[in-house]
Amino acid sequence: MNRKPALFLTIFWSLLLCISCRRVGSAPVQTATVQATATFTAVPTTTPTAVPTATPAFQPDMVIFETVWQTVRDGFYDPNMNGIDWQAVHDQYEPQVAATTDELSYYLVMNKMLLELGVSHIGILPPWAADELDPITFPSGSLGFDIRLLDEQMVVTVVQPDSPAAAAGLQPGFVINTVNDLTADELAQAGLQTPPLNERDQRSLLTQAMRAKLYGEPGQQITVAYLNGDDEPGKVTLTYAPRPGKQTTITLDLPPAFVEFETSRLTPGIGYLRFSGFLPGVEVDAAAAIDEMADAEALIIDLRGNPGGVFPVRKALAEKLVGERVLFWQYQQRHYLETVYLEANPAAYRGNVIILVDELSASSSEEFAGGLQAIGQATIVGSRTPGRCLTAEIMPLANGAILVYPFGQSQTAVGYVLENNGVVPDIAMDLDRASLLAGHDVQLETALTVAAESG
Repeated sequence: MNRKPALFLTIFWSLLLCISCRRVGSAPVQTATVQATATFTAVPTTTPTAVPTATPAFQPDMVIFETVWQTVRDGFYDPNMNGIDWQAVHDQYEPQVAATTDELSYYLVMNKMLLELGVSHIGILPPWAADELDPITFPSGSLGFDIRLLDEQMVVTVVQPDSPAAAAGLQPGFVINTVNDLTADELAQAGLQTPPLNERDQRSLLTQAMRAKLYGEPGQQITVAYLNGDDEPGKVTLTYAPRPGKQTTITLDLPPAFVEFETSRLTPGIGYLRFSGFLPGVEVDAAAAIDEMADAEALIIDLRGNPGGVFPVRKALAEKLVGERVLFWQYQQRHYLETVYLEANPAAYRGNVIILVDELSASSSEEFAGGLQAIGQATIVGSRTPGRCLTAEIMPLANGAILVYPFGQSQTAVGYVLENNGVVPDIAMDLDRASLLAGHDVQLETALTVAAESG
């Protein structure tokens, strides 16, 4: 199996959706600027893209190296370069890049250079890995279950009804040992250790390495080895089924993305809303759902596993929940602090809001949840988020590669920095295997208790 592109996947899982934080000075917020990149033609596939083989004639493009280094030097949000001597970093990596003998090593070394800054939302995507951007957002098939790393085991947390996983008998609380005979550690070992280097983010990346295998193209198969509730081993071959949810377009240069959307009344007075990404169109569906639940005393918004999305969506949803004009976010850029206000909305929801988060709730999820928490408009329940939250610039390079780097530091209205710190729940509650085996989602049940008490 060709696993070389996986060297870049752990970087770009956390980049694509977060690129939507793209901002241009104090001008109106833009959606992802990928549309300006003619060479950015991602096509999802479950088979890794062929990587150019090394040839004796390979010559590393040092002009690209200098462009990358200088662009980050001049555009990174912190003029002190996060305490790093950026010139010394240049001098350290220049001979290493010049000595590379193949494209894989060439990009790997430059990515290592960028990761010296110790922040998320930074990296170079090689032209031949463009279709490996996000193995979760774009595939049109799924196995119908989700997992989290609990007590160092990959545990099934959700099984969708009428899914391949449900038909095979998988249940919440089962442990997934391998997919296609590979453990989570083996799936993740080819990836770079990407910042922020906190325990939550590293657990998130390890989970994502295996979680990505839960999505693919309909009709293709994958073998899953597991332990059932009695710790008895089992193995089953599952076929990816058409993915539930709806397609949406992030930019014209990307294939359709998939977003799962769920809304219901958990009790007559408590509404529930879950969506898998802050992607275009979600704000329309969510606004309609919130309007339908306007009489509910409380609304639970489930952002667990939500990796982020585009700025207009998270802003529109926040305005649907607040009502008054209020400072909501701040972005510390290189030369000034940009402020973002929510606009007044007389039709905003007036009940209590409870938001569920976990270590896979990143970027827009962190800005949304943390922003509402900071102004006292939501109670946060669950596990602390990873702190993978910066505003990023995307830049096409002359050789067809793409550079992403952060030019703004995301802060809440009270100045709380989300990068590395993440959103700290008002009520901390972690999932556990025993409760899942007993049919209990303790995070959701806690949110229900808070919602009932707030009413």
